Amino acid sequence: MADQINYYEVLGISREASQAEIRNAYRNLAKERHPDHPGGSAEEFSMLQEANAVLSDPNRRRQHDEALDLAHAADQLAGLNLDFGSVEDELSAKRRERESAGPSLGERLRSRFGRQEEDPYESMRREARGSGRGSERRTRGRYDVSEARWYEPHRFDPEPITLKSGAISFVAAFLAFIVIGQIGLWATAPEQVDPGAFAFVTALAPFMPILYSLVGLTVAYFAFRAAGYAALALAFVAALVVGGQGGPENFLQFVTVGIIVLLVVVYLGNRRESAARR
Repeated sequence: MADQINYYEVLGISREASQAEIRNAYRNLAKERHPDHPGGSAEEFSMLQEANAVLSDPNRRRQHDEALDLAHAADQLAGLNLDFGSVEDELSAKRRERESAGPSLGERLRSRFGRQEEDPYESMRREARGSGRGSERRTRGRYDVSEARWYEPHRFDPEPITLKSGAISFVAAFLAFIVIGQIGLWATAPEQVDPGAFAFVTALAPFMPILYSLVGLTVAYFAFRAAGYAALALAFVAALVVGGQGGPENFLQFVTVGIIVLLVVVYLGNRRESAARR
């Protein structure tokens, strides 16, 4: 730490000194070491001013503390006497001993029964097949599966339905149908269901069949993506429940149209790819 000036030592205070202690120490020493004072020194007075300026500024004081810590750590490391040469010689000797003894039992077993390296050309062919279909690849366990784009529902690879995914699919579809069904009632039957503050939705009355179909298509899309045809069936059950409990007119018919549209897209996509593979 010879190259790093310790301004706390210059002022004769500790590192935990408050701003008031710094100020008092500077004033007392400045009077004694001012060049005009007998025994004063311009060099020491300048050092006092510098120490006071650094320690009075919180940012500069923090930087100074960090510099002191680094200098102290460097001194500690410099005091250590590490013989890296002997460590390297010992490692080299052990490595030569292993090489002279031949492969270990574990290495021999791995070479005999371990899985062979994959043919790089086979990997390239598999990637070419994936890129040719326009899909990306991802890994599930030990297998490569297709990562379909959003407009390729026939390439989705959903997980098998579970109790949790089935419940989520049904509840999400039910809530979506409840919301669009309520909007439909406000829009098409304001005399039966008072829309209140949502009276503006009556302007949507001519477009409600389209909205029903879009909601049905969207719900079917996410259900199919999550858990395949089983979740899609649960979404249809949710539509039956909402439509059969005083839902708006033509609600169930147009929601079903949206679900059928998704099924048609999936069917046509599978048929097109089957024809391309022939």
